[in-house]
Amino acid sequence: METLLKPQPHSTVMIYDVHASESGALAILDDLYERVRHYPDKSVKWVFIVSTPDYAETDNIIVRRYPWVKEGWHKRYYFNKVTTKQILKEFQPDQVFSLQNEGIPFYKGKQTVYLHLPFILTDHRFRLKEDGKRLWLYQNVVSKMIFKSLRKVDRTIVQTNWMKQALMEKAGIAGENITVIQPDISVNPIGTYADSPENRRHFFYPATAFTYKNHITMLKALHYAVEHGLQDYDLYLTIKKDENELTRSLAEYAETHHLHVTFGGKMPREQVFAKYRESVLLFPSYVESFGLPLLEAKLTGCYIIASDCPFTHDILDGYDKAFLFPETDFEKMGKYILELENV
Repeated sequence: METLLKPQPHSTVMIYDVHASESGALAILDDLYERVRHYPDKSVKWVFIVSTPDYAETDNIIVRRYPWVKEGWHKRYYFNKVTTKQILKEFQPDQVFSLQNEGIPFYKGKQTVYLHLPFILTDHRFRLKEDGKRLWLYQNVVSKMIFKSLRKVDRTIVQTNWMKQALMEKAGIAGENITVIQPDISVNPIGTYADSPENRRHFFYPATAFTYKNHITMLKALHYAVEHGLQDYDLYLTIKKDENELTRSLAEYAETHHLHVTFGGKMPREQVFAKYRESVLLFPSYVESFGLPLLEAKLTGCYIIASDCPFTHDILDGYDKAFLFPETDFEKMGKYILELENV
């Protein structure tokens, strides 16, 4: 991505991302920082504006942390309207690269935006009661503000072809102003999946606790597989039992049906890749900008059982260890879990 920005020698590039603090968004920012750290032209100054990530500074990388942005909407509003202007005045960047889905409205220089919000582009309609206020607002209110912002910036980067097509149709942005770039995770300790009958019964789903992540279909599929003979298995989730109402209902389902599920919570990236090397990735999510775990798992060579969605095809078409099921068809997913023992 740093080569797409094409910074001139002795120029200043501001990386603007106080959103990222966990999950896929943080992984993308982490990987970008590592690539910038190895960027050959050391005359380019990079200024990272972040919230919680604790990146090391170098001779040509400056890091400004604003963890207080995460303390509430009023702090975020102040940061957007006041602090950002102060930052721009101090560093006077030649260009801004915003990873926050929209541009800085009062910045007049060259601006590139990385859009990774699938909620505003998906055809799946979120319901206020079932999916919550946040997703409903993003789809019905915030999307309009983001589309307006993107029509004013120089370039928008998306992760998949389906997002480019949707952005052209829903926001009216010309295709030549949209670039598709899949995440580059080559700086990570990828490793190789170790195939064995035992590892085909270790299941892993790295995902946050949102309804569209579709944990419940996966648990129903696991129950179906157990009812039809699956034994000596385990499933590891990167959510906690008591995070919210959704996780509590998932934990209750797992306990009621005596499923072997570990609600382990967040884990470092290196541990995620270690899990891929000894597990089957289950990925029932039906709304993603990219679905980073699909690419990560694919590169290790592990088996993947995933929902049949446009973003899934962008990553997994041609991969012979992937099995796709209709997003709510838990029986089909459960049958794939059972079939893995005989692949």
